[in-house]
Amino acid sequence: MKNKSTKVTIILFTSLIVIIILSLRVSWLNYFQVETLDPAESGFIDLTDAVLSEGNFYSLEGEWHFHPEKWVDPGNITETSTTADVPSNWPDELLNYDHSMIGKGSYQLQVDLPEDFTDEAGIRFYEIIAAAEVYVNGQLVYKRNDLNHSWEDRGLKRGPIDIYFKPPENEILNIVIHVSNFNQTAQGGIHRDIFISSAEQIRSLSFLSKALQLSVGIIFILHALYAFTLYFLQKKYAQTFLVTFGFMLLLFASGVFMDDETLYMPPLTMSEHYRLLLMIFLTTLFVMFKIISNIFNVSKWNNRVILILFISLLGIALLFPYENLKVLVRLIIVLYPIIIGLMLYVTVSSIVKGNKYGYFILAFLLAYSSNIFWGALIKTNVIQIPFYPFDFIFSMVALIGLVLKRHSDVTGENEKQADIIIQNEKSKDSFLANTAHELRNPLHGIMVINETLLNHLHTKPKEAIEKDLILSHKIALQMKYILNDLQDYTLLKEQRLRIDRQPVNIQAVITTITDILMYQRNRNSVQFRINLPSDLPAAHGDEQRLFQIFYNVLHNAVKFTEEGEIVITASSSENVLHITIADSGGGIDKKDLERVLNPYEQGAGSSQGGIGLGLNISRELTLLHDGEFSINSLEREGVTVHIKLPAADGKTISNEIISSGNPNKMDLASTYDEKVSDLPKVLVVDDNPLNLDILEKALYPEFNVVKASSGEEGLVKLSRETFYLVISDVMMAEMSGYEFTRNVRKHYDLAELPILHLTARQHTDDLVAGLNSGANDYVSKPIERDELLARVRTLINMKRAAYEKVETEAAWLQAQIKPHFLYNTMNAIASLSQTDPDRMIDLLYEFGSYLKNSFQLPPENGLISLNEELKIIKPYLYIEQSRFPEKLEVIYDIQNADTIFIPRLAIQTLVENAVNHGALKNKGEGIVRVTSRYNGQKATIVISDNGYGNAQKLTELLENQQTTGVGLVNAHTRIKFINGKGLTIEKNSYGGISIIISLPGGDHFDNN
Repeated sequence: MKNKSTKVTIILFTSLIVIIILSLRVSWLNYFQVETLDPAESGFIDLTDAVLSEGNFYSLEGEWHFHPEKWVDPGNITETSTTADVPSNWPDELLNYDHSMIGKGSYQLQVDLPEDFTDEAGIRFYEIIAAAEVYVNGQLVYKRNDLNHSWEDRGLKRGPIDIYFKPPENEILNIVIHVSNFNQTAQGGIHRDIFISSAEQIRSLSFLSKALQLSVGIIFILHALYAFTLYFLQKKYAQTFLVTFGFMLLLFASGVFMDDETLYMPPLTMSEHYRLLLMIFLTTLFVMFKIISNIFNVSKWNNRVILILFISLLGIALLFPYENLKVLVRLIIVLYPIIIGLMLYVTVSSIVKGNKYGYFILAFLLAYSSNIFWGALIKTNVIQIPFYPFDFIFSMVALIGLVLKRHSDVTGENEKQADIIIQNEKSKDSFLANTAHELRNPLHGIMVINETLLNHLHTKPKEAIEKDLILSHKIALQMKYILNDLQDYTLLKEQRLRIDRQPVNIQAVITTITDILMYQRNRNSVQFRINLPSDLPAAHGDEQRLFQIFYNVLHNAVKFTEEGEIVITASSSENVLHITIADSGGGIDKKDLERVLNPYEQGAGSSQGGIGLGLNISRELTLLHDGEFSINSLEREGVTVHIKLPAADGKTISNEIISSGNPNKMDLASTYDEKVSDLPKVLVVDDNPLNLDILEKALYPEFNVVKASSGEEGLVKLSRETFYLVISDVMMAEMSGYEFTRNVRKHYDLAELPILHLTARQHTDDLVAGLNSGANDYVSKPIERDELLARVRTLINMKRAAYEKVETEAAWLQAQIKPHFLYNTMNAIASLSQTDPDRMIDLLYEFGSYLKNSFQLPPENGLISLNEELKIIKPYLYIEQSRFPEKLEVIYDIQNADTIFIPRLAIQTLVENAVNHGALKNKGEGIVRVTSRYNGQKATIVISDNGYGNAQKLTELLENQQTTGVGLVNAHTRIKFINGKGLTIEKNSYGGISIIISLPGGDHFDNN
């Protein structure tokens, strides 16, 4: 319910921010709206109806005359011309240069001005690439950059151009613009809007835009200096957030000064200038993510991924060929919304989780996204307005609000901590007195018993001594419980206790606890009645801590109930579990209900010992799980505890039963083919089917595993079959492992049928309860397979050598991407960048795919589908074909690739051999064929080449393992564990050799 309310708040907040941002932007657009008249046609535009004297803006867009490859005489134009649309890039096809957009030309437009307009007029060109001379009626009125500039020229000016002139007497305005571009390949000519108005209005517009841009930049710098000053003045206590925040503001300022009106143009070449802008924008994105990461505690793994992406993009921006820079710009345009979307997702997720700073970041990201979106529209000439400052201001206000909020919270937290310290100092004496009292009493009891034993050791009967020792042990256990509670309370109080959330079977937890308590109390006057529905969902929490919650509550119920029953019921609704534990004990007086939940508090008249932490710890652990904990009671009418916990919401119960330390050891389960009828038979009992399957794989191929999904089914199987060993999970619903073991011991003693318990808990009480119920040994989860096998072998008294595990070298082969292959591939990419950029991009894509799939971790059983293997093979062969286009042909004839499973990288190794030692050795055109078939019973994969290999000799060397290459031997050995014979090598009809892999069907593929 809380999450739903938070999501509604986020939607309303986002809507409000978007409405404010859009309202301001639309108002700005309307204020600077351009009047619309008919566009120019054939180099002429009629503005006789324009009202320039009132300060209106009119666009000069339309068809202008264009003279390619020449700068015409502005006073005497006789040359023929074509037309070009303005604003847009000039017609590249008319320019005789190797690179796109490189060239020169002249634009011409005749404007018919209104008769009543006699004031000075002005025209604003938002950008002309890259050098220009503007003539009005034959007179030069503006010049920007040298028309004969080159790639190496530094400090070339950018940004809008404003010109001013007196209207001619005949109201006919002839505009000629000489343009050249010899240093930009992405754009050229007059590619952005042109407005005409009165000179006063153009000056006002230019001043406003530059003043706003300068003001925003200065504000950013001042606040950045303020952030740095705060950091260095309070360096001992300040957080690095201030440094990151200040650095981001400096990046914002740099971008503002160097873009739009271009208030500052560094003395760089145009190539260096664009690379610098790209690096500023990329670094800004990265610093934004670091701020969000700092606030929301983003995982180290995600931070590393973003850092690698950032460094990669920076490297590409520095090294990417300038003439193809527009390709990189398109890539960054695609990445921008993805990264911004990721930051929005992290922000919203953190708000849902209760992070109070998320709304500031959300407002900042929305304003920043708005600025990026509208900036893209301006750069692509969809709209054209003066510099718009409010997105920047809104972003900065949101960030400053965040800084002030954090500062306020830190100050408040410091004051709160100071109050807590003062309060703790006051309560320390009381705490020490309570603890000393509770520890002194049992310690004094132990001392008295021991002293009595020492004084009467030779006179007391054996039975009396045994009774005193048992009493001493019970008192020591009481002290242990007190110390355990103190430790957990300390962790909770200091907020250092962490929970590992996963789906937990509450039925199994409660059933196990009741078994332990009934054994510990050893009295029949108190009975448990468990009414839990069979379809009760799993709880979403930490299994160890949930066990502790219910153990404390049930232990209290047993302790304070002399006779009667303890009833446990449960239900679920709206992804919440409701568990109720009601006892028939003495109850708690109403006035004591809240007090008993406080630390070191017990009910009035309690004589059961302890320091009163159990219920407090249970409540705090429940709250830590986002649950609820409450108590209802009337004196002499028992106590009812209500616990609410979040349900697992469809998640499967954790089955991390086998540690993932060495996945290669599980490979045998899918390759071993021996009959299991003569193997020692082991009964495995667990109510989680997936755990049964994992245990079966762990014990295979040494043992014949029979599975039972409950204690009742296990007892039935025991009555019908003979087993060497029983392996039972302790925590099962309906019948726990303890109860199951006690039932088995009614018919078999410890020697006749060993029982091995699997337990997730390692507390002494649990282990003692298991061993006393009749178990021979136990293994703690998550289980190390080696430990499990060692204990199983010991319990069934067999000294059987383990099958030699498959010695996988997939990881080694994976690391052996040959340096010369990388070197040759990079050379091929570099070569294509000069001759065929499109093929270079394709080759980069395939090379990336090859590396990505080569470094993926294999599954636990080491087998992947042929389709997955082809994701490595095909990029590899594409790269080799790109390097040797005339010497290598590849033919694929693939069927059933998704249903054929092979050891990872085995086929890739054979394909590399076919290319390097087969096809490329052919003096003509080398051919490599990859074929696959599967008929349901048998799968066949064939790798063929037309080289000069000797099949017979290679087979002999392979059988004797005398080949110089490790890869072929490794592939042969790994395939042999599946089919029993390894690779088959034959001479083929193409003159080369064929390597044939035959794989069994049926179970081999079903198991994968």
